[in-house]
Amino acid sequence: MRQPPRFSRVFVRALALASLLIAPAVLAQGAAVSAAPLRFFALGDLPYGAPEIAPLKALLAAAAVQRPPFIVHVGDFKSGSSPCTDEELRDIAALFRAVPVPLVYTPGDNEWTDCHRAAAGGYDPRARLKRVREVFYGDPTVLRLAALGVTHAGPRFPEVYGFALDGVLFVALHVVGSDNGRNPAEPGAMAEFAAREAANQAFLTRMLDSAPGRAARALVLMVQADPLFDRGRGPPGLRGFKDRLIALMGQFSGPVLLIHGDTHWYRHDHPLLDPARGTPFERFTRVEVPGAPIVGGVWITVDPSALQPFHSDPVYATSLDSLVLQP
Repeated sequence: MRQPPRFSRVFVRALALASLLIAPAVLAQGAAVSAAPLRFFALGDLPYGAPEIAPLKALLAAAAVQRPPFIVHVGDFKSGSSPCTDEELRDIAALFRAVPVPLVYTPGDNEWTDCHRAAAGGYDPRARLKRVREVFYGDPTVLRLAALGVTHAGPRFPEVYGFALDGVLFVALHVVGSDNGRNPAEPGAMAEFAAREAANQAFLTRMLDSAPGRAARALVLMVQADPLFDRGRGPPGLRGFKDRLIALMGQFSGPVLLIHGDTHWYRHDHPLLDPARGTPFERFTRVEVPGAPIVGGVWITVDPSALQPFHSDPVYATSLDSLVLQP
């Protein structure tokens, strides 16, 4: 597809400035450097309209030049009040397909849960989820996950999957905002929520018990929803996931990273509390990607042998004419 005239200039700048966008990986002092740490780019909550398309493409182009093994999108590629159309799905699928590395995508609530809103078209959310699965996971050329050797939860939940790379286990779970799709007023919503919740739980256990899981030195989880760590147990739709994270800390001995979007605010912290001690699990790190109206993403470096195994560098496309690394 032919790009807007100004985008070509941005693309050239992206190529020229790509090396300036990247901060060097932070390694543990005294650690032997036998191999480069694993490094990939993550973003989400983008694009929320036509004005964000060109800078998003420039950001993806700059990231792709660095040849990461994959790029992560943690969902919400439209606003919650924009129409939930097949055309929108096809346009984003084309954008993902054009990225020259695999695209690790987990759906957001704006793609399906919030489609019942009048401004979004008043659609049946379950019908829209079916279309998301068909467009993004039914066509292997969109995300190209086969290149990562992914294992899927099964045909009913193709968006729940995992893979191992360089001793790191990656698991994409389907957990979304809007209370994770839980709506007691709708039996169909409750049935969908219960089935998806069970699939998430069972698949994470399955991956941890697999040979790659047992050998993994670090674990990276990817979801769309902000688990709302600052609200105790939080809303009912997120409690099962948060309880599973706490249980996970007793089942997996290595460092754990959770990447999510949802609130459009870049964060790198340790928000999961150990209920037995009342203090944070230091082995658990959360990185939230920035989001619209800010067009940006985060370079994430994973080095399980480092004192700080997860390092993140946010990158923002401040305009169509410049891309800068946020200090």
